[in-house]
Amino acid sequence: MRRRIGRILAWIGAITVALVVVLIIIVVNSGEDPVPDRVILEVNLEQRVVEYVPEDPVAKFLADEALVLRDLVGALERAASDERVVGLLARGGSAPMGFAQVQEIRDAVAVFRKSGKPTVIFAETFGEFAPGNGGYYLATAFDQIYLQPSGDVGL
Repeated sequence: MRRRIGRILAWIGAITVALVVVLIIIVVNSGEDPVPDRVILEVNLEQRVVEYVPEDPVAKFLADEALVLRDLVGALERAASDERVVGLLARGGSAPMGFAQVQEIRDAVAVFRKSGKPTVIFAETFGEFAPGNGGYYLATAFDQIYLQPSGDVGL
Protein backbone atom coordinates (compact mmCIF):
# COMPACT_ATOMS: atom_id res chain seq x y z
CA MET A 1 0.00 0.00 0.00
CA ARG A 2 2.81 2.41 0.88
CA ARG A 3 4.59 1.64 -2.40
CA ARG A 4 1.45 2.41 -4.33
CA ILE A 5 1.00 5.80 -2.58
CA GLY A 6 4.69 6.53 -3.13
CA ARG A 7 4.40 5.81 -6.85
CA ILE A 8 1.27 7.96 -7.17
CA LEU A 9 3.00 10.85 -5.39
CA ALA A 10 6.08 10.38 -7.61
CA TRP A 11 3.92 10.60 -10.74
CA ILE A 12 2.14 13.69 -9.44
CA GLY A 13 5.53 15.30 -8.69
CA ALA A 14 6.89 14.41 -12.15
CA ILE A 15 3.80 15.82 -13.88
CA THR A 16 4.02 19.00 -11.79
CA VAL A 17 7.71 19.50 -12.69
CA ALA A 18 6.95 18.89 -16.37
CA LEU A 19 4.11 21.43 -16.32
CA VAL A 20 6.33 24.02 -14.63
CA VAL A 21 9.05 23.49 -17.27
CA VAL A 22 6.51 23.85 -20.10
CA LEU A 23 5.10 27.00 -18.48
CA ILE A 24 8.59 28.53 -18.19
CA ILE A 25 9.31 27.75 -21.85
CA ILE A 26 6.02 29.37 -22.91
CA VAL A 27 6.68 32.51 -20.85
CA VAL A 28 10.24 32.88 -22.16
CA ASN A 29 9.21 32.43 -25.80
CA SER A 30 6.16 34.70 -25.61
CA GLY A 31 8.23 37.89 -25.32
CA GLU A 32 7.76 40.72 -27.78
CA ASP A 33 9.35 40.40 -31.18
CA PRO A 34 12.49 42.47 -31.55
CA VAL A 35 12.28 45.62 -33.61
CA PRO A 36 13.35 44.96 -37.22
CA ASP A 37 16.48 46.58 -38.63
CA ARG A 38 14.41 49.07 -40.65
CA VAL A 39 11.07 50.32 -39.43
CA ILE A 40 8.80 53.27 -40.21
CA LEU A 41 7.21 54.81 -37.14
CA GLU A 42 3.47 55.22 -37.57
CA VAL A 43 1.30 57.44 -35.38
CA ASN A 44 -2.39 58.30 -35.51
CA LEU A 45 -2.71 61.98 -34.65
CA GLU A 46 -6.49 61.88 -35.07
CA GLN A 47 -6.78 60.21 -31.68
CA ARG A 48 -7.50 62.12 -28.53
CA VAL A 49 -4.35 63.26 -26.72
CA VAL A 50 -4.40 63.61 -22.94
CA GLU A 51 -1.86 65.20 -20.62
CA TYR A 52 -1.96 62.27 -18.20
CA VAL A 53 -4.15 59.36 -17.20
CA PRO A 54 -5.61 59.80 -13.70
CA GLU A 55 -5.39 56.99 -11.16
CA ASP A 56 -9.18 56.67 -11.06
CA PRO A 57 -10.17 53.30 -12.60
CA VAL A 58 -13.09 54.83 -14.50
CA ALA A 59 -10.83 57.52 -15.99
CA LYS A 60 -8.28 54.87 -16.96
CA PHE A 61 -11.00 52.94 -18.75
CA LEU A 62 -12.27 56.04 -20.58
CA ALA A 63 -8.75 57.15 -21.56
CA ASP A 64 -7.74 53.69 -22.79
CA GLU A 65 -7.69 54.71 -26.46
CA ALA A 66 -6.11 58.14 -25.86
CA LEU A 67 -2.46 58.96 -26.47
CA VAL A 68 -0.53 60.40 -23.55
CA LEU A 69 1.24 63.55 -24.69
CA ARG A 70 4.49 62.92 -22.81
CA ASP A 71 4.69 59.35 -24.13
CA LEU A 72 4.10 60.52 -27.72
CA VAL A 73 6.68 63.32 -27.54
CA GLY A 74 9.20 61.02 -25.84
CA ALA A 75 8.70 58.31 -28.45
CA LEU A 76 9.30 60.80 -31.27
CA GLU A 77 12.45 62.09 -29.59
CA ARG A 78 13.81 58.56 -29.04
CA ALA A 79 12.95 57.57 -32.61
CA ALA A 80 14.95 60.51 -33.95
CA SER A 81 18.16 59.00 -32.60
CA ASP A 82 17.24 55.35 -33.17
CA GLU A 83 19.08 53.94 -36.20
CA ARG A 84 16.35 51.35 -36.83
CA VAL A 85 13.68 54.00 -37.42
CA VAL A 86 13.98 55.27 -41.00
CA GLY A 87 10.93 57.52 -41.23
CA LEU A 88 7.70 58.81 -39.74
CA LEU A 89 4.23 58.30 -41.20
CA ALA A 90 1.33 60.07 -39.49
CA ARG A 91 -2.39 60.21 -39.97
CA GLY A 92 -3.67 63.67 -39.16
CA GLY A 93 -6.48 66.05 -39.74
CA SER A 94 -9.08 67.22 -37.29
CA ALA A 95 -7.38 66.18 -34.09
CA PRO A 96 -9.22 66.89 -30.83
CA MET A 97 -6.20 68.65 -29.31
CA GLY A 98 -5.55 71.99 -27.72
CA PHE A 99 -3.13 74.40 -29.37
CA ALA A 100 -0.44 73.81 -26.70
CA GLN A 101 -0.56 70.06 -27.38
CA VAL A 102 -0.31 70.72 -31.12
CA GLN A 103 2.78 72.87 -30.55
CA GLU A 104 4.51 70.23 -28.39
CA ILE A 105 3.88 67.48 -30.92
CA ARG A 106 4.91 69.80 -33.76
CA ASP A 107 8.20 70.57 -31.98
CA ALA A 108 8.85 66.84 -31.50
CA VAL A 109 8.18 66.20 -35.21
CA ALA A 110 10.59 69.03 -36.06
CA VAL A 111 13.29 67.39 -33.93
CA PHE A 112 12.62 64.07 -35.67
CA ARG A 113 12.84 65.80 -39.04
CA LYS A 114 16.21 67.39 -38.15
CA SER A 115 17.63 63.89 -37.84
CA GLY A 116 17.37 63.66 -41.64
CA LYS A 117 14.62 61.06 -41.68
CA PRO A 118 11.59 61.63 -43.93
CA THR A 119 8.27 62.61 -42.40
CA VAL A 120 4.92 62.25 -44.16
CA ILE A 121 1.40 63.04 -42.98
CA PHE A 122 -1.88 62.00 -44.58
CA ALA A 123 -5.21 63.60 -43.80
CA GLU A 124 -8.69 63.12 -45.15
CA THR A 125 -9.56 66.69 -44.25
CA PHE A 126 -8.36 69.64 -42.21
CA GLY A 127 -11.44 71.05 -40.56
CA GLU A 128 -14.39 69.77 -42.55
CA PHE A 129 -16.98 70.68 -39.91
CA ALA A 130 -14.79 72.76 -37.61
CA PRO A 131 -11.71 74.93 -37.93
CA GLY A 132 -8.70 72.87 -38.97
CA ASN A 133 -6.05 75.38 -37.90
CA GLY A 134 -4.46 73.09 -35.30
CA GLY A 135 -4.32 70.04 -37.54
CA TYR A 136 -2.91 71.99 -40.47
CA TYR A 137 -0.38 73.78 -38.28
CA LEU A 138 0.80 70.41 -36.98
CA ALA A 139 1.01 69.09 -40.54
CA THR A 140 3.35 71.93 -41.56
CA ALA A 141 6.10 70.33 -39.47
CA PHE A 142 6.21 67.35 -41.86
CA ASP A 143 8.22 67.07 -45.10
CA GLN A 144 5.19 66.09 -47.14
CA ILE A 145 1.47 66.60 -46.61
CA TYR A 146 -1.02 64.42 -48.47
CA LEU A 147 -4.66 65.43 -48.48
CA GLN A 148 -7.44 63.27 -49.84
CA PRO A 149 -8.55 64.75 -53.19
CA SER A 150 -12.05 65.43 -51.90
CA GLY A 151 -10.74 66.72 -48.57
CA ASP A 152 -11.33 70.23 -47.24
CA VAL A 153 -9.02 72.73 -45.59
CA GLY A 154 -11.20 74.80 -43.30
CA LEU A 155 -9.23 77.55 -41.61
